[in-house]
Amino acid sequence: MNILSNSSGFEVLLLMMLAFATLAFTLLAMVTVSNAWRLRSPLITWKAGKLGGYPLFATIFLGFSVTASIIYLSRGESSLIPVMLCYSWIALTWFFSSYQMSKRYITDNGIVKNVNDPNQTVMWSAVSDYMEKQTSNGVQYTFFYTIPATPISDRKIARIELLVPDSRKEAFKKLLHFKLRRRFTEESVYAPGFKQFN
Repeated sequence: MNILSNSSGFEVLLLMMLAFATLAFTLLAMVTVSNAWRLRSPLITWKAGKLGGYPLFATIFLGFSVTASIIYLSRGESSLIPVMLCYSWIALTWFFSSYQMSKRYITDNGIVKNVNDPNQTVMWSAVSDYMEKQTSNGVQYTFFYTIPATPISDRKIARIELLVPDSRKEAFKKLLHFKLRRRFTEESVYAPGFKQFN
């Protein structure tokens, strides 16, 4: 029997919101994956999610949605199948979007902070200083960079932290040497656990 025929006005509203969320998450996934694929010359990439490299909440929600869908299917509750399929689809698109956004992309132009906003890329030429610290999970880099002045704000100094896993450590150091070391001189500065380059 049709779900809508047995639903109250409030339930119909919830179903409409679910349909809207399904469409919105689908569009978000399409835009995010498209932007990730269109990045210019990605030199180094790696997974940076909090659950084994995958996004934590999106992965949990995906697992919950798929499990609940299987349970309802096994019980023969066919009236809720369309709803559970929508939830599973939302979970899947959220997972793909979060996975692409949580990945770290290092390109020939700089460090991509947000794959959905290329304007937030930290250009190599804007980096004014950086520090590195060895951790149990890799090398923690802290980059200081200049944000150019605009008509409504002055020039600013910002920072971005980047945890480079051991599997990408050597490749990243080679890239830094090529992009930055020609402009920096290594100095011994007291900063516990850090190396600083000026």
